[in-house]
Amino acid sequence: MSFSERPLHDHPSQPSRRRLLQTGACLPLALSLAGCATSTTMMSSPPPLSIADHPMHPTRLPLSGWLDWEDPRSGHIWRVWLQMPEAPPPPEGYPALVVLDGNAIFPLAAQWARLQQTRPAYVRGEPCVIIGIGHPGDALFDPVARRRDYTPPAPGVEPPEGGSDVLLDFLQQVLLADWVQRIPLNPRRLGLYGHSLSGLLVLHTLFTRPELFTDYYAASPSIWWQDAYLLQEQAYFTAHYATRYAAAAPADAGGRANVFLYAGSLEEPSGEARPANAPPTGQRHTVRLQITRAREMAAELQALQWPALQAQFHLWPDLTHGDTMMPSLMQAVGNMSMPKAWKDADYGLRQPGQ
Repeated sequence: MSFSERPLHDHPSQPSRRRLLQTGACLPLALSLAGCATSTTMMSSPPPLSIADHPMHPTRLPLSGWLDWEDPRSGHIWRVWLQMPEAPPPPEGYPALVVLDGNAIFPLAAQWARLQQTRPAYVRGEPCVIIGIGHPGDALFDPVARRRDYTPPAPGVEPPEGGSDVLLDFLQQVLLADWVQRIPLNPRRLGLYGHSLSGLLVLHTLFTRPELFTDYYAASPSIWWQDAYLLQEQAYFTAHYATRYAAAAPADAGGRANVFLYAGSLEEPSGEARPANAPPTGQRHTVRLQITRAREMAAELQALQWPALQAQFHLWPDLTHGDTMMPSLMQAVGNMSMPKAWKDADYGLRQPGQ
C-alpha cells in the first residue's frame, strides 16, 4: 500500500517589527552618548504599529498529524488523522474514538479531548486517542465521497453510493489492525462517531459488524436513506445477535455495545421542545422524521433487554440538524475518556493515607 505523508512543520516567523523598531529607536541615544552627532530625523519616534503589521503564526494541534492513504484494492484515498494524548496510557491501553467526516470533525474532537485533560484531577477522565477518517483536500466535506463511503450496499443502489463496506474493510483490516499493534489501544473501549450521513454508517456498522467497536454515536443519523433500508439491517441484527449480547458481562472484548442516538428538536415540525420563534422546518426534513426514527430505533434496541447492549436517545432542545454535531461529539469524547470511577472531590487536598 502506498501513502503520501504530509507532516506538520513549524513555519519560521518573520522578525518582529516591533523589536526592530525598538532597537532603531535606541540607536540615536547610543550614538549621542558616544559623542556622535544625530539628526532630528533619527531622533523622531516611529509611527505606532497596527495589528496588521504583526506576523501571524500558523495554527496547529500538538501531537497531531494526518496522511493520505490510498487503498490498492479500491483505489480510494482517505485522509487519516491521529492525535495522541500527552499523558501515558492506562494499564489496559488508551480508549479511542474514531470520528467520520474527519476534515470537519477531527479538529473539534481532538481539541476537546485535550481540554478534558486540563480539568481538575477529581473530574479528569482518561487520556483518549482521537482518530479521524476524512477525504483529501481542504474542504470540510466532500459530498460525492460522503455518499460513496457512508451509504450501505442496499439492493438497487448504484455508484457513487453503496460503498460503506469498502471503507469498513479499510478500517477493520488495515487501519485498526495495524494501529492496535503500534499504539497501546484498549480493545474494550473503541468508539465510532458520525453525524447525519456518517451517522448512518455508524448504525450500519453496529448492525453488520458489531464486533468492530464497543461504543456507537449516531447524531441525527440519516435513517431515512433509501426508504429506510437501515431498518432491514436492524431486523437482521435483532435476529442473529441475541446470543452475543445475552451475557451481562461478556468475556470477549467486543461482546458489548453502547449505542447513542441523537436528534435536535427543530428537525421535525412537531411542537415538542420547539419554541414559537423557531425557523420553519423544510419539507425534506419533515418527511425524513429525524426525531421519530432515531427515538424509535433506540426504544426498539432497549426493548430487546440484552444485558450487554445498552441504547439511549437524547433530544437536544432548540437545535437544528447541523447543530446536533457539537454537543453529541462533546458527549462522545467525554464518554470515551470517562474513568471507571470518579475520584473524591477532595482529591489532592487530603494527606497521603487519609
